[in-house]
Amino acid sequence: MTNFNMINNISDWEEKQKGYLVVSVLCLIFGTYFFIKVISGSYVIEQSDLEVYENLIISNAPKFKERKGKRSRKWIEFNCINNQSTFEIAGYDYSCVNDQEVINEIKTGDTISIAILKDDLNDFNTQNSCEIHSLVKNDKEYLDLRCRNEVDTGGGKRIFLILFSISILTAIVYSLPKKPKLFDIVDPILIVGIGSIILAFIIYLITLEL
Repeated sequence: MTNFNMINNISDWEEKQKGYLVVSVLCLIFGTYFFIKVISGSYVIEQSDLEVYENLIISNAPKFKERKGKRSRKWIEFNCINNQSTFEIAGYDYSCVNDQEVINEIKTGDTISIAILKDDLNDFNTQNSCEIHSLVKNDKEYLDLRCRNEVDTGGGKRIFLILFSISILTAIVYSLPKKPKLFDIVDPILIVGIGSIILAFIIYLITLEL
């Protein structure tokens, strides 16, 4: 009976190891994808990627907006005369903007210039929301494109570091010849999760100097 249980446990562990191998390979693939995006500068917006529109007149002054819940987000939106678009300061641009400065200094009737991605030109002057990456009034730029690029790139870097860390730890678990007794006490998923965050943080600190 004891031998039967041992064989059963070994078989069960071998099946679970296959799952860890699958997770390790998938995380490696997706981690490599985000790594390539970071090193290739895919998260960076250049001035040449933007189309500038000047002499737009504010019809509805900028307002702070927030949506809570699972898909929570914060942004600022405003409208301009003779334009159907609702312009938004959102995403990584919002992370770098002084929202009170925008709301307090830009008023109805002000003349501004904005810049949007050339890939988003189909959203300009339509009833769709149109995200902007530059907002200028009286030669003052309210958006920091450099900051936005750093925040977005940093997000991609954190993702690939976590995925690589999960891949490393699940590969280690897969390579174990037998199930550790620790896994009978603590869920291995919890160990891998916490260990991946710690490992990713260590790698991140090391790469700060690179």
